[in-house]
Amino acid sequence: MRRLVVASAILATLLTTPLGALAASPSPSAGPSASAAAADSAQATAALEYLLAAQGADGSIDKSIGETADFVIGAAAAGYDPGTLHGCDAGDGALTYLATASDAAVTDAAKTGKTILAVIAAGEDPSQFAGRNLLARLSALYDAATGAYGDGSTFGQAFAILALKTSGGTVPAGATAELAALQDSDGSWSYGKAPVAAGGGDTNSTAIALIALDAAGIHTADTTGLAYLATQQLADGGFPYQNASTFGAPASDPDSDSIVLQALLAAGQDPTAAAWSKGSNNVLTNLRAGQAADGGYAYPGSPENAFTTVQVPAALVHSPYGAVAHPKYEASVPNSRCPNVIAAASPTPIASPSARPTAAASATANASGQSGQSGGSSGWDKAEILLAIGLLLVLVLLLAGGGLMMVRSRRR
Repeated sequence: MRRLVVASAILATLLTTPLGALAASPSPSAGPSASAAAADSAQATAALEYLLAAQGADGSIDKSIGETADFVIGAAAAGYDPGTLHGCDAGDGALTYLATASDAAVTDAAKTGKTILAVIAAGEDPSQFAGRNLLARLSALYDAATGAYGDGSTFGQAFAILALKTSGGTVPAGATAELAALQDSDGSWSYGKAPVAAGGGDTNSTAIALIALDAAGIHTADTTGLAYLATQQLADGGFPYQNASTFGAPASDPDSDSIVLQALLAAGQDPTAAAWSKGSNNVLTNLRAGQAADGGYAYPGSPENAFTTVQVPAALVHSPYGAVAHPKYEASVPNSRCPNVIAAASPTPIASPSARPTAAASATANASGQSGQSGGSSGWDKAEILLAIGLLLVLVLLLAGGGLMMVRSRRR
């Protein structure tokens, strides 16, 4: 019965998922082997455990809409229910924080768009999210005369386009044209709202622009954008913010690795192919190697921190922004990194929907932060318990009878 309920919930979610969200999925590229996918899933879970321990009592990661939205998106991509993200102390949830914090970001297209992506990833309706119509807010930021959302910056345009596409809405042609027009002469994009000279762009802005345009079905910038990214890759296989010596020797960092990896996937590229490898190194090997023992990631020269870790989980499980609306599976991120919690074995890495963890056995278990158990039934039902008791009684009677026969035979 439990499996039937879960299957019914999954079917209901798929039937109610906007068609536009499914259409936003990129063309599949050569994926990792089953063992590599399982290992990547385990690392994604470890990063989420680190983030759960870093989550504040207000439900946020660093009191940031962007970071908290990434936490929600990463958890959903790894197969966990974003509704269970309440930190170690069972404070406010991540979604509660996003609802409240979004009210202060009504004029920010990037934050509003990213919040919409997180809400959809959590299986919620962005037009009716905690009494808020986030899609109407985003629509109000569009200037039909210029095609710009908000200030028209790269991230604002990109996240607005992704939010519309993933929610099943229609992306204005002017919006994609405006984003494409921000491309620099060397194929890159920069953070601002106007093109810059060659060499002034960066990997992060370029990657998010490509992800958004590809999701909208615009591939005219792929060739030059990908060519720029190829010039930025370092010998360790990873990507820096900029492959330039303006601020010292360039070094790969997890943020740049994650968003470039997502852009490659969105463009239908294989991140492990020879074209994206430096010898045996590629962006995935570099990202995998960068995780610390506590599950966190560090920017070069800094200790592990949530800001650098938060985008990694979705990248490790090959999920670009806006790739799909993830249904809920009522599974909690393990809490082994929380203070005063004895670490237990992590759940089986999530390789497919059928292997995703199920819910904790009760609301009490969820409130205490216990992790969901992996696939199958999480306990015996009443009928199974009665059957087991009955079999045990029969066994006792048989043993007693046999013992009595032995005593009688000896007396004879």
